[in-house]
Amino acid sequence: MTSLITDDADGATPRRGPLERGFPLPRSAPPTVSSTLHRLSSMASLRAWEQRSTPALMHQAILSGVNARHAAEAAQLSVAEAHVRWSAWAAKRLAPQRPGIAAELPVQQFLNVHAAFAAALK
Repeated sequence: MTSLITDDADGATPRRGPLERGFPLPRSAPPTVSSTLHRLSSMASLRAWEQRSTPALMHQAILSGVNARHAAEAAQLSVAEAHVRWSAWAAKRLAPQRPGIAAELPVQQFLNVHAAFAAALK
């Protein structure tokens, strides 16, 4: 009798079940210079996106009531490094881009988030 585990009746040739096989991996050609450069470029783009978005997400989280230490830990940063990144991001948004136009970041929000980081650094 053939079972789900074996291919033949006597059980001599075990068949790998779906959980043992895992997900099929596509056969890949040996890496070429252009594919390697493409991967490097993609990783650099991802890193740049992460560095641009992390301070904004920490800012939003802290304003929503998250402790600054927890926001830094979620970003896998020390509180000091998170504060440095956030400060650089916030400084650019605190100054008006053009005369007569309000700054992108209200001063009170800046002060609230800065105070949260200061408290977490104590």
